[in-house]
Amino acid sequence: MNYSYIIGLNVSNHDSAACLLKNGEIVSFIEQERISRNKIAEGEAPINALKACLEQEKISLKDVDAIAVGMDWTYRRLQYKETKEESDKYLRFNNPDWFLPKSIFGEYCPPIYPIRHHLAHAASAFRISGFEKAAVLVIDNRGEDASTSLGSAVNGKISFFKQINIQNSLGIFYNRACRFTGLYGKHREVGKFMGLASYGVPNIPMPLKVSRDGILFPSLPNIENETIFNSIQLRTKQLNEYFKKNCFPYEPENVEDIMGYANFAASAQKALEDVIIDFVTELKKTTQLDNLVIAGGVALNCSANGKIEKTGLFKKIYIPPFASDAGTAVGSALELNYQMYGKKATLNSLQFANLGLSYSEKEILFDLEKNKLKIAWCTKNENDLYNFVAQQISNGKIIGWMQGKFEAGPRALGNRSIVADPRRRRSLIRLNNIKLREMWRPIAPSVLSECYSDFFEGNPENKYFMNVATTVKKEKQRFVPAIVHVDGTARPQIVSRENSKFYKLIRAFYDITGIPLICNTSFNEKGIPLVNTPENAIECFLHTDIDILVIENFIIQKRSNS
Repeated sequence: MNYSYIIGLNVSNHDSAACLLKNGEIVSFIEQERISRNKIAEGEAPINALKACLEQEKISLKDVDAIAVGMDWTYRRLQYKETKEESDKYLRFNNPDWFLPKSIFGEYCPPIYPIRHHLAHAASAFRISGFEKAAVLVIDNRGEDASTSLGSAVNGKISFFKQINIQNSLGIFYNRACRFTGLYGKHREVGKFMGLASYGVPNIPMPLKVSRDGILFPSLPNIENETIFNSIQLRTKQLNEYFKKNCFPYEPENVEDIMGYANFAASAQKALEDVIIDFVTELKKTTQLDNLVIAGGVALNCSANGKIEKTGLFKKIYIPPFASDAGTAVGSALELNYQMYGKKATLNSLQFANLGLSYSEKEILFDLEKNKLKIAWCTKNENDLYNFVAQQISNGKIIGWMQGKFEAGPRALGNRSIVADPRRRRSLIRLNNIKLREMWRPIAPSVLSECYSDFFEGNPENKYFMNVATTVKKEKQRFVPAIVHVDGTARPQIVSRENSKFYKLIRAFYDITGIPLICNTSFNEKGIPLVNTPENAIECFLHTDIDILVIENFIIQKRSNS
């Protein structure tokens, strides 16, 4: 049988990734950081990621029809009108010798097609959503010439009826607000800022305002006629000055007094949500569609996504697990496949994000043997495995859980997870200590899909990937205090029977405790990507206070002298 293969790449300063399609279906999606172990893969081409995708399928570039890249770098350079020095920094992204070196991939290179950045984001959501048609919202820091795009996907074609320029970027606003608190680090940790917002009251005026004319910062000096490159510098400076002049505590990056920024964070979050809700309202009025897909870096803001759901404007919402720039590898491949072969979408909606690499028993044993002076292990059959691990969780143990292929995107979804008992607040404390996270940050739950509505408000159908915050029912909060944030919300993941092993683990915990959910946080140390290999998992286990490590059917414990 002849197969059609298309590769999608995110080639950028950060979040580089590779996707492989086979006859229009996603075979694999791998973020470069998972292999290189350099968080967000800053400055890296997706070389290792692509190599792994090809090796999994046992093909080479000679078997590939075409390559899509989720940014038109040539068009971007013309739009930005940067200085030559600045422009030269981006020349490598347009150079196949940098991201497809012949020493690794051989002399042959398939044709390469740039896909506009926001179109790639939109395709990464719509073409895997299972929707026949949908309203489309893309919000990020910036693409070639837009920061927000409103549109629709009908009869397979994605089109935008409104785009907000980079001068009015919501991503730049939220980025600068996060930096004002000092929470923004080298790995772009804006999620901390979102968590802090729940502790505050939105009582500080913000420069970001709802507007249908695209001018979202009316109180700041107008920069509409500036080049994109100049406007980014000017807007950044304007926001910094505004925050210092108008926003308590009037001093940037004083992280020793982080709770002093709680009202500021709440105010910035509220301003962001107000504008996003207005975009969604405009989308509904213009498209009259029942479904909505959302992508772009700002789509990782689960609090804002929860507010969108609460409006009830759309019956169904879909947000992919790879909403950030890494996901443009998927979206550009799917969009190119549509343009070349007319395939509108994947055969099934993506609800289970196991698209990475897995490891054989032989490979696991090899890494266990290397550490045999520090660890001991045994194996259990499947039924005994789930019951044993669930019992350990119910006894207060923290479990490192590694099964099958690793997940796509930044959230742990049951393949590379650290799990714990949600019935005790002590679980949150221990998990945050293990991850070296601030104690005010929440821990997410994974819940059996059929039991979702017993504990949470909202529609379970858009809760596949921990990217929508929802209210924990008041009468249930006391039973699961470890996963309830200060504002009474949580960021749940529904787990269906298709996610077989994780489902069986939670089911076993339910049988023991009567609680159909567990705490679930990503299996990694601070500043290090989610674990990929058995070796990564063992290293994390030995470096942290995790009690038991489970890799496939292996139960692993630390020796007393380790």
